[in-house]
Parts: sequence; structure tokens; C-alpha cells
Amino acid sequence: MIKLIGFRRTVLLACLMALNLSVLGIYFLSIGPMLDNVTSQRDSVNGQITELRTKINGIKQDMVYEKDNLPKYNELKDNGFFQNQDRFTISRAMEDLRVKAGIASFSYAVGDVAEIPNEDAKAVNYKLINSRIKVDKIVSPLDSNIYLLAQDMASVLPHYVRIQDMNIRRSAEVNEAALKDIAEGKPANFVNADLEFDWITMVPKPDAGPAGPGDVPAGFRRQ
Repeated sequence: MIKLIGFRRTVLLACLMALNLSVLGIYFLSIGPMLDNVTSQRDSVNGQITELRTKINGIKQDMVYEKDNLPKYNELKDNGFFQNQDRFTISRAMEDLRVKAGIASFSYAVGDVAEIPNEDAKAVNYKLINSRIKVDKIVSPLDSNIYLLAQDMASVLPHYVRIQDMNIRRSAEVNEAALKDIAEGKPANFVNADLEFDWITMVPKPDAGPAGPGDVPAGFRRQ
């Protein structure tokens, strides 16, 4: 075969094959791993860029959410939603409510604090607490004063207050003696009512407010 293609051509082909094998060896042993490493680094950088873009988009969404909800948060904060339920100031609040509603007198009781399970509050190390407020023995000549009492409860106590139950009934007939008492400035009571409210706030854990048993404000009753 050497005679057919010639000795020099055989040597040339052998050299070319050796050169190709050398190039392949250099590629697989040196350039190939380098390219793999560069490719891996490129993929890593691309992954970091994608992750950074995701974080930037998340930050933008958080900024939009904060802009939309910050006024609501400040309103709740200003209205006392994040304050402890202070039993020492509620007497003044209820007296302001009585005067504003034009009611001669009433009795009220504030129940013990109960925690309302809430995962959102728990996630930020807060808890929702609720106190049941019961109002009874209302001395009022008209039912409109009682409706005004129910309406203004939320404006006197810190947010959030919701009416749970209200029962209004006639307690006396309108007669000449009752009208005379009204004319003389004496209290007259033609209707009676029982009202129940839930007073809800959100406070940090642990509750550092005025404490009763179990480190929570205790209930009380006031005439």
C-alpha cells in the first residue's frame, strides 16, 4: 500500500493524523474542561440574574402594596387598633358615649380578654384580642337615643368595634305623669334595651397591657 500512495504521502498522512489526535487530546484534556467551566459559570450568572430580576419585581410589588396600604395602616394605628385594651380609660369613654347619646344612665360590663386565632397576626408576632362589652339598664325616653348609642360606640372606643346583639323593648307607657317628669327635667324611661359589642384590637406578643389573671386585662362591671 505504501508503494501505491508513496512513502512521503504516508508520512504526511501519519503526521496529519498525529496532529489531529494531538488537537483532540488538547481539546478533551484542556480546552473542553475550560469550556465546560465557562458554560457552568455562564449558567450560574444567568441564574443569579434571573433571581435578581425576580427580587426586583418582588420589591416593586411590595412598594406598590405599601403605597396602597400604608394610609390604611396609619388610620388603624391612629384609631388605636394596635393598642392594648386599657380598662382604666374605658370608664371615661363610656361616660362620653352616654352624654353624646343623650341617655340618663346605663350599666355596662366588660368581659375578660379572649384571643382570636389569626395566622396573619401570628406571622408578625401579634395577636387579635376581643373583649365583649354588655350594656343594660338603659334609662332613655326614646329608642332613637339607644340607636345613637349603638352607632357611636365605634367612635368612642379604639377600632375595631362591632355590634353583636341588640334587644329593644317598651318598658312603660307614655302618660301624663311621665310627661310631667320630662318637663321637670327628671329621667323618664319608656324603653329598655340590652346591647352587646365586640371590642377587637391587635397587640404584640406577649401582651404588656394592664394585666389580670393570665397576663391579660380582666373584665369588670360598672354602673
